[in-house]
Formats: sequence, structure tokens, C-alpha cells
Amino acid sequence: MPAFAQDVKFDPNLVNQANFSQFARVVGQAIFATPVQPARASGVLGFDAGVAATVVKIDEGAAYWRAAVPQGNTFTSHGYIGVPRLVASKGFGFGTISGTYAKVSNSGIKTWGGAIDTPLLRGGLLKPELALRLSYSTLTGIDVFHEKTYGAEVFLSKGFGPITPYAAIGRMRIDARGDVPATSHSTAFTLTDKSSLNRYTAGVRLSLMVPKLVVEVTQAEVRSYAAKISIGF
Repeated sequence: MPAFAQDVKFDPNLVNQANFSQFARVVGQAIFATPVQPARASGVLGFDAGVAATVVKIDEGAAYWRAAVPQGNTFTSHGYIGVPRLVASKGFGFGTISGTYAKVSNSGIKTWGGAIDTPLLRGGLLKPELALRLSYSTLTGIDVFHEKTYGAEVFLSKGFGPITPYAAIGRMRIDARGDVPATSHSTAFTLTDKSSLNRYTAGVRLSLMVPKLVVEVTQAEVRSYAAKISIGF
């Protein structure tokens, strides 16, 4: 996230619609409001809160990255960027509502979002649970770049004691805007992107006596990984 807070600056000599759109899709995957858990309906007493992080693979030498992120930054590590955040979920019987939030230190940049899970097929001792998840996230605090994401995914999960594997397929939509500065040879201009792409996710949750551990991997524009440790019931 320090990349987005301090180091996003579109190079008017390099940026174009194609690489701006790819940059927006990669950033959108990083801020996507996944609660890092299987989609399900939980009871009115159900509650879960913890810390999570999404790690996204990027290509620092690619045109989309060089056009948006100046050289000399130090926020990437081995070709990945990470977004740590807080996650909380609450059951309401008819479904589960989740919220995610991150604030970058020493800046005004924030990313927040939420998701709602609605059961399509209630799970049981012998049958899996099928649920629909709708999600939304937004990135604010950067003068030259603004982005929102929207998601609709179908999750299939089945518990086996303390272990619950799950898989999902869905679509995410990107709505991004970037302001490119003027140069001595050109005036300032704005680029926008409204893309839709598929998301494929697989994960597993391990429920221990106190903490719950979840890991998941997603393939969309690029490969990303997420993990969460939480407490709840």
C-alpha cells in the first residue's frame, strides 16, 4: 500500500490506455474486498474478527508498472506487493456481512470495503453449502488515482471437522480513473477504465480452539494469495 499512497505518478511519456487498464486491474485485485473465508450463512450470534493480508504478484519491468510507479521505490519484495488489513464478519441468520479496512500510516490513504453472503443451498452433515457473495471496495487518498471494485461470486464449501475447503468462481468489475500530468509537449489528460474479468478462488479454513486460520489463492488478472488469522464463533 505505500506504493499507492506515495509513489503512484503516471508518466505521460509511457502511460496509455492499455497499460493504465492493466495497472488498474492489478490494483483492483489487491484491494478487492475478500473477507478471506468461505461464503456462508451464519447465525445471529456468529461473529469473526481478525487480521488478513492479500499478496499480489506484479511484474516490475512491465510497461503497466513502469508507466505508473517511478523507479527507485522499495515497497515491492521479490515481485509482490502486500495489502494488510482488518476484517470483521457478522452473521444475521439470512446470511453474513463482512467489512474490511486498511489505512496507510503517515498518509490519508484508505481502502475499505464489504461483502454480503447469501445462501443458495444450505449445507448439512452430508451436503455442501452453496452461497452467493456480493462485494465492494474503494481506494481513496491518492490525488492522481481513484478506483472502485465490485464483485459477484458463487462459493461452494464443505466442512470436515475443523477443516473447511472451499472454491469459488465469479466476476469482478473495475472502475478506475487516473490523472496524467502535463508536459512541455502535451496538456494534462485523464484515463479511465471499466473492466470486467473472471475470478477463480480456492481456499481452506482451519478452525482451532481459539484462532481460525484461512489461506486462499485467486487467479484473475494475475495470481494473488491471501491469509487471515481471526477469533470468533
